[in-house]
Amino acid sequence: MKIKKILATMMATIAAVATFGFAGCGGKGSDKEKLYVYTNAGFAPYEYINDKGDVVGVDIDIMNYIGDQLGYKVVINDIEFNQILNEVQNDKMAVGAAGMTQKASRDEVALASITYATSVQYVIVPTGTFDADDLVDGKLDLSKLQELSNKTVGVQEGTTGDFMVQDAQVEGEALEGFEKLDYTNAIVASQDIGSQVGAVIIDKLPAQAIADADADLECFELNAEPESYVLYFNKEATELVAQVNVILAQMIADGTIDQYTINHSNGNN
Repeated sequence: MKIKKILATMMATIAAVATFGFAGCGGKGSDKEKLYVYTNAGFAPYEYINDKGDVVGVDIDIMNYIGDQLGYKVVINDIEFNQILNEVQNDKMAVGAAGMTQKASRDEVALASITYATSVQYVIVPTGTFDADDLVDGKLDLSKLQELSNKTVGVQEGTTGDFMVQDAQVEGEALEGFEKLDYTNAIVASQDIGSQVGAVIIDKLPAQAIADADADLECFELNAEPESYVLYFNKEATELVAQVNVILAQMIADGTIDQYTINHSNGNN
């Protein structure tokens, strides 16, 4: 479901929440309560490390804006992707902001915000591996990877690409006979293309950022269902999630998140 199509319904649903405002969250001055944001800074443009060594990106801008609106001091923590939900479960003031796809298994242990972005899966391969004749309606079928001489695919552990490869490795499926190598992030994985792995599967914008930075690599959209990005919160943080949803809906409606995405992705979106 496209984000803009749900805005009208979303705004009506959260209007009641907006009436009580953000009482109890602002006005803390130098003693602001901390909002702990957990991310994995290898997923540009959503989170990455800039030339100064700071963790920046779309998700970081979103969380800093939310923190400012609600009167919290935002504390960014760069950790392994698979550990993010553990931190969220252990702290009512923790947020998972890492381009996280909403999944039923995650919803069981944490509260999801409204969708603030959508994505699709891309594959990164050496330049010249595929051409337009290999695409159907502009997309590459996963089974085309069978043409690679290196039957190993790199993924960021715990991501949609990881789950996609697992599903496609079973007998009779697209990647039967392939090996999967898990990495902390797609940037590290892509450095092994041509040696350890034949391809890397990751979300659209991170794939484009990696390919744009390396002339020896290119990426293609895979024929797969789109996914929705959400923020994840502690199960007890119901009021906080309601307040964040109001702000996210406003940021979507006024184009703030779109602008953040453009700022961090050289115009790719």
